[in-house]
Amino acid sequence: MKKFNFPLERMLNYQEQDLEKERGIMSRLLAARTGLEEKRLRLMEEMEEIQSERGKEIRKGTTIFSLRSSSVLLVSGKKQLEEIRNELNRIDEEIEKQRQIVVSVSQEVKKLENLKEKQLEEYRHAEAKEEQEMISEHVSGLLWREEMEKKGGEKHDSTDSTERRNNRNG
Repeated sequence: MKKFNFPLERMLNYQEQDLEKERGIMSRLLAARTGLEEKRLRLMEEMEEIQSERGKEIRKGTTIFSLRSSSVLLVSGKKQLEEIRNELNRIDEEIEKQRQIVVSVSQEVKKLENLKEKQLEEYRHAEAKEEQEMISEHVSGLLWREEMEKKGGEKHDSTDSTERRNNRNG
């Protein structure tokens, strides 16, 4: 029997490559999101530190210049936080779209893999059946030869007895 050949193997390979590409995009998006989240947390820590220092300076008594500079830093930090939140929202939307793409491509790959597995199972079944038929033919041939040898042996036995009778008569 010829070797198993899945007719959609090239399609399956293409879909698997596409899935890897889409997973790579997803990984980059998740890494970018993680980076933004870390940046957001660092900025929040810096702002808390500025706020704490500002509170200490106010209790001690400070200059207006010092208060204004800390206020400018806090306003700038709030603006940066807002930009980061907007960017996180945007990237979350991209991640969700990419997740849907990855799921869709994964389903396509799974369908092709299931089809390949089913065809491989059918191939193995047909191969086993063919092998069984070959064994049956071989056994049948052996049994036929044994029968023919037995019949041939019986002819020789009858021929031998005929020859013996002729020799006695002759």
